[in-house]
Amino acid sequence: MLRESDQDYAACRLSLALLGTAYQELPPITDQDNRDCGIARPIRVSQILPDLALDGDAVMRCDTARGLGFWARDFLRPAAATLSGAPRVTGMQLGTTYDCRGRIGSGAAEPVLSQHAHGTAIDIAAFRFQNGEVLPVAPRRDDGDRPEAFQRAVRSAACLFFTTVLGPGANAAHDDHLHLDLAARSRGWRLCQ
Repeated sequence: MLRESDQDYAACRLSLALLGTAYQELPPITDQDNRDCGIARPIRVSQILPDLALDGDAVMRCDTARGLGFWARDFLRPAAATLSGAPRVTGMQLGTTYDCRGRIGSGAAEPVLSQHAHGTAIDIAAFRFQNGEVLPVAPRRDDGDRPEAFQRAVRSAACLFFTTVLGPGANAAHDDHLHLDLAARSRGWRLCQ
């Protein structure tokens, strides 16, 4: 199970406080069947920014929440302002957050643990706006409309905060959501598809 240092955890919690993230600290999560799964210091996030809710049970590591918060503040919200009527993003509909399972869509013969099994991944299925509209993450037709441009922009910007960003077109397993994770890779390499 991954565990950050006390200093790193304190710095992360300070970042969340400055972002205005609403969260609850939870007891350590372990899995009896797989000791490699779990989160030493899990948090449950209800709002990643003030008035930007995460739908569902968003349990993750602090670092995952911090990356999500900076991305939402610096790129997601400004990108939404370019949509017709400049709607404010007020929520994200989530898929998987923490889940002790193997990686999906990798094609690997041996099961490899997903980053979800460490609390370092989050799946975003849709964006909810102040006007009540919901924009699902979905394959787009390359017709150059604003929803397509928005989805491409926020997906690309996520690569600045996460080491893996997968979505429609990466593989069939990611056609209906954005997968963002913090997989450790050598020399800062990132997988953005």
